Amino acid sequence: MQSINGTTTLSLKRLVSPWLGANGTSPSWAPTSGEPAQGISSRFLSEKRFILSLMLIQCALLHPKFQNSTSARLTRLSLGPLIIGWWLCCPFRLPVLPAEDRNLISFFMASILALKSIEWTFATGPYHMRSLKIVQGAPVWEKESESEASSNNNKTNMEDLFLWTIMLFTSERGFRWSWGPEAKGNTRSFSGALFELVWLHVLMVPCLGFLLYSQDWTDYHFYPQRALLSMGVPSFRGLGLLAGCLHSVCTLFAIRCSFEIFHGTATLMTYLLFPMAKRIGLPSKLAELVNPASFPPYFGSLFELSSLAHFWGKFWHQKYRRAFVFCGGKPAMWLARVLGGSSKVQKACGVVGVFTISGFLHEYPMYAFQQEPHPYPRKLFKTLPASFLFFFVQSFGVILEPLIIPYIPKQIGGPKIWTVSFLLLTAPLFTGELCRPAALMNQFPRLQQWTWADLLIPGRLLTKYVF
Repeated sequence: MQSINGTTTLSLKRLVSPWLGANGTSPSWAPTSGEPAQGISSRFLSEKRFILSLMLIQCALLHPKFQNSTSARLTRLSLGPLIIGWWLCCPFRLPVLPAEDRNLISFFMASILALKSIEWTFATGPYHMRSLKIVQGAPVWEKESESEASSNNNKTNMEDLFLWTIMLFTSERGFRWSWGPEAKGNTRSFSGALFELVWLHVLMVPCLGFLLYSQDWTDYHFYPQRALLSMGVPSFRGLGLLAGCLHSVCTLFAIRCSFEIFHGTATLMTYLLFPMAKRIGLPSKLAELVNPASFPPYFGSLFELSSLAHFWGKFWHQKYRRAFVFCGGKPAMWLARVLGGSSKVQKACGVVGVFTISGFLHEYPMYAFQQEPHPYPRKLFKTLPASFLFFFVQSFGVILEPLIIPYIPKQIGGPKIWTVSFLLLTAPLFTGELCRPAALMNQFPRLQQWTWADLLIPGRLLTKYVF
């Protein structure tokens, strides 16, 4: 492949971004003060350990053995303001590094932990664990009655309480918990999981490559149409629309593949660890932690898309579903009920509440991530909160789609064409924020840094997220 200035884009050792080469601009910038960024202070680390220990206490006090303890609930309530406030301030207290050295994960984690603490502060009842059952030969998590759930948690020693607390603290989708959704377990074989990992990598590489290829570091924007033209695609009417849609699709696939590759790598390890755990005689509670059946895929099948509600509620990853429902959906429904709203109004308000919190989770960390020095710093009330608006608008699509879908002929796709069209129409709000140089895509190595190992080994392109 040739770049627009005649240089070779693909070489044996590394890949070279045509835009970076053509523009002749270094993508690096330093703090405006010219002084090296300071590391995290020991005081900050001590505070963080202290706050995490308080969160573990909040977790432990949700155990069924404390369900009749008024002091346990008051303790959770009293710890909440300190923990929540600390995590919300945390992104703005981290050392201000050059933008190229910032890792967005730490900013997101602070927001996620704040939402978790809100839940553990105001949750009314105890949390019960549920076990993975085999139904018609397939592993599933089913909803259990309160009596069934209580019978599984009536005998607890300190070791069990510690394990229970750690599992709740690290829980994402809630499959092991009474508040989690009904779901199927993982039924893939080792070879099937390995093939899926390779396929995800094969899909992610061209999608991510196109996103990075479209970037222009001279003005910190991206131009997918110009990128297609430089790759030899002939110009025609509608190319800009096609390029924009392709860019949005590549962004969603790159995000999906990133999540699934992380998850798939961990799942592959369980196929080796689970037999070893049983062979050495580990207690069943510990062995079940590495049971491959407990690690179903993060995302659903594209062929099953039936609506926006299905896309966001079933297909897309459900890592933060509990936080969105507890912190956004339930309060909004309660407020609508107090104000005398009907059941339909309450449900609609719940949907708006869920997507409002989702928008907050995606928008708030970006303000800290893009604080000065940054090529385009975010400023409150001055920068359009596009990521927030993307998720907020989804709520209206979910609410209105039962009225719209019946009018779309099934011959042209019906609910599927509605879902895809709405997502592509609103996606630029999200992709326009994430795909600019020095934003989310900064977490991936630039094209000129890619090697053949990055192209061939699943997960190599994601190492900057972790290290």
